[in-house]
Amino acid sequence: MKKIDKYLLNDFLKTFIFTISLILLISIVFDISEKIDDFVSNKAPLKKIILDYYTNFVVYYGLIFTPLFTFISIILSISKLANNSEIISIINSGFSLKRILLPYIYGGILISIFSFFFNNFILPKTNEIRINFENKYFTNKNYKRKNYININLTQNENIFIQSFNVKKLKGYNFSHKIFDDNKLIYTLNSDFIEWNDVDKNWMIKNYKIYEIRETGEKISVGKLINKKFNFSINDIISSKNSTKEMNIIELHKFISKQNKIGSSNINYFLIDLYERYFSVLSTFILIIIGFSLSIHKKMEGIGINIVYGFIMTTIFILIQKIFISFTIKSNLYPFLSIIIPNLIFGVLAIILFKKKQV
Repeated sequence: MKKIDKYLLNDFLKTFIFTISLILLISIVFDISEKIDDFVSNKAPLKKIILDYYTNFVVYYGLIFTPLFTFISIILSISKLANNSEIISIINSGFSLKRILLPYIYGGILISIFSFFFNNFILPKTNEIRINFENKYFTNKNYKRKNYININLTQNENIFIQSFNVKKLKGYNFSHKIFDDNKLIYTLNSDFIEWNDVDKNWMIKNYKIYEIRETGEKISVGKLINKKFNFSINDIISSKNSTKEMNIIELHKFISKQNKIGSSNINYFLIDLYERYFSVLSTFILIIIGFSLSIHKKMEGIGINIVYGFIMTTIFILIQKIFISFTIKSNLYPFLSIIIPNLIFGVLAIILFKKKQV
C-alpha cells in the first residue's frame, strides 16, 4: 500500500468515526430530551440508563445505519479533497479513478467485517438488554411492542404473533397451527389476541378456524373465544422469541426448524437473515455511488453532494421497504426482495462511476 493509499484510507476512516460519533451523540441528546419523563417517572437507575440503554442504543443504531454512515463519510471525505483540489493533483500524478477508489474499498472491507461480526453476534445480545429496559421503564406504547413472535409449543404445534403490545397485553395477527407428520391439520387465525390476567387465559377475537379431517375441511368463524395455551404472557415478555435477539447461528437453526414444520411465516425470518448478509453488499454499492457523486469539485460546495446523497439513500431504503412489504403480502421469494434493490443500485453505481471516468 502506497503513501497515498494510506493517506486516503486514513482520511476516510477518520471521517467515518467522526460522522458516526457526531450523529449518534446528537441522537442521544434528542433521545434524552424525549425520554427524560419516563426515566424520572419510572425511577430508572442511572447505571441502567447508561449501561443497559444508551450503551446498547449506540450499538444498535451504529450498526443498523452503518451503510448510511459509510455513505455520508465517503461523500464528506471525497468532497473535502475535491474542494481542496487534492483529487486533481492525485489524478495528474498518474492515478486513475479506479486506483483512487481502491483505498476506499479497503476501508469498506474493514467496516464490513467489523459490522458483520457485531451485527450477527454482538447486536442480538445487546438488543435483548435494550428491549428489556424499554419494556420495563418506557411508558410510550411504541417501546412496549414485540414483533414477529414465534413459539413452538411442541414439535407439531406452533404459535405466531405478528405484533404484541406488552403494555396492553394485546397481540395482532395471531395464528395457531397444528401438524401431523408435517401435514397441516388445524389452523386458528385471528385479528387480535389478548391476555386475560384474571382467568389466566387468552381471549381470541375475530377468529377463523380451519380443521382438516378425513371427511373434509371444516371452517368455523366467530367473534370471541377463550382458550388456554401452553404459554403465558411471561413467555412473550421475557423469552427470546424475536429473531432480532438471535445471532446468525441461532437464526439459521430457527429457520431450519420452521421449514421442517412448514411455518407460513417463514418469509419474515428469511428477510431478517438476508438483510444481515446483504448489508455488506449495500455498503460497497453506497461507497461507489458516494465516490462518484463527490469526485469532481462543484461550485455549490459539499452541501449539494450531501443533498444528492440523502436523496439517493432515501430512494434506496424506500425501494427496499416496498419489496419487503410485497414479499410479506405475496409469494415473492424473500431473497429477491433484498437482492433486487441492491441490483438496481448496483447498476446505478456502475453507470455513475463509468460516467465520471469519461
